[in-house]
Amino acid sequence: MTTIEWIQELLGQRLQPLVFAITNLGSEYAYIAFLTLYYWLIDPWTGRQLGLFLGISYGCNTILKELLDMPRPFELNPDIASADAIATSENASFPSGHVQGSATFWIYLSLHHRRLWLWVWSLIILPLIAISRLYLGVHFPLDVVAGLMVGILFAGIGTIWSIPVKPRFIVQVTVVIVTFFIASVWEPLARSLGVITGFFLTQPKFTSPSTWKGRLLLGGIGLILVLTLFIGSRWVLGDWRNQGWVTYWRYSLLTLFATEVVPRLLHRKTW
Repeated sequence: MTTIEWIQELLGQRLQPLVFAITNLGSEYAYIAFLTLYYWLIDPWTGRQLGLFLGISYGCNTILKELLDMPRPFELNPDIASADAIATSENASFPSGHVQGSATFWIYLSLHHRRLWLWVWSLIILPLIAISRLYLGVHFPLDVVAGLMVGILFAGIGTIWSIPVKPRFIVQVTVVIVTFFIASVWEPLARSLGVITGFFLTQPKFTSPSTWKGRLLLGGIGLILVLTLFIGSRWVLGDWRNQGWVTYWRYSLLTLFATEVVPRLLHRKTW
């Protein structure tokens, strides 16, 4: 708690909008944007692998939160976090989901592409997201350190263990049945299992655009379509979206929409 108070005092209130912007780079909306753009515009097969391990990492994070059930700082000291800050958190405190997801995503890309600028970006953005979670009073230092370590672990595993790219039909059916059953009986895992299933089933059969016109068309309109479906489905489903089986199908179908439908819908021969 002392570390959190020290960071809040050091940065003051004027930087709060910037801190919220940084912490949102580790949010669900950020992953939807980053991952779909990478999948569409850079490398769909690597994007599939990254999506799978991002989902697995998130699932592990959920399991740890559920089993350990560690309180967040604002639950011990209500004055340490604002209502807006609390809104960026869900479930238990340990480990940090924002940091873990960001570490899985950016470290995986850094290891896969081996580009200096990606390593520099990772070394900048990951500490900033970690500090933002402390500043907002929603995590303890141990939470963000653990999230960083687990995220790096899954990024490393993802670069050396390739998920089958063309699983047999019986394997696909089995995965859907098993993941749907788990999501139905353990609702907290429904979101990650939906994402994992969606990426497991997808089989990219398109070539990423080679022109700026194609990239802008697919990236711009594609993101609008995906976010419209994501936000619209939440509005249409209302409280039903919190049911495990509904969440599972919502995220699996959203993933398949982004990976299978959008590229075909916006495909142009001029790419």
